[in-house]
Amino acid sequence: MKRILTCNIGNTNIQIANWVDNKIEKVVQFATYNLSKQKLRLMNPEGVFTACTVPDIAYEWKRIVQVMLGIRVYFIGKDDDFGMKIQYKGKMGQDRIADIAAGYKIAGSNFIVIDFGTATTLDVVIDSEYRGGLIFTGIDLGLRALYRYTSLLPRINPERADKIISKSTDECILSGAYWGEVARIECIVEKIRKEFERNLIVLTTGGLGDEVSKELGYKYDKWLTLRGIKYIADKVNETGGTT
Repeated sequence: MKRILTCNIGNTNIQIANWVDNKIEKVVQFATYNLSKQKLRLMNPEGVFTACTVPDIAYEWKRIVQVMLGIRVYFIGKDDDFGMKIQYKGKMGQDRIADIAAGYKIAGSNFIVIDFGTATTLDVVIDSEYRGGLIFTGIDLGLRALYRYTSLLPRINPERADKIISKSTDECILSGAYWGEVARIECIVEKIRKEFERNLIVLTTGGLGDEVSKELGYKYDKWLTLRGIKYIADKVNETGGTT
């Protein structure tokens, strides 16, 4: 048996998956800034592969792994060769790279991948070539901004809204956030499909991605980013990369 840990460190949550060969044995998830408080049980893996969008937490994660396991953390990057190259100006979020890798493994050479996180990201691959993407405010971040920067609007938690229009402030905010996101995603995807003249498959993960995907007929996978990290880990190991 081959054990590998994959870790997805986002702005809001951390996911750590223990892999045995090619199957996820267990996933733990907790708030990002609670990392130092967690009593982690790491299962003596052969390698620890990570996607991180929070630099100060990356240092803490490296320290924890070094102390507990005595090995170094491998942080994935756009130069990792997993079958396709990513041409991108400057730094690219490691979570986006993992999502693209997962999409490449699952859908092949043509797809759109969307991650509903603190920021919602969308990336496009056509004929195994990265064509570009978008980054915009996530649903929960938008709701928090409304609460913070207005005097009277309440804090609303993100969830599915049953009605498009409503008759109370709370319900109106939720309807605007949820159905606004559905409409925005649907419109962007259709414009991309039209521009490239391809009926591209859409893969999603994160946040309210499950609900939005049900509305639009997209394919949702809660652990998509972790699968992408694992795919990159396998390719790195094949080429003699080290952890």
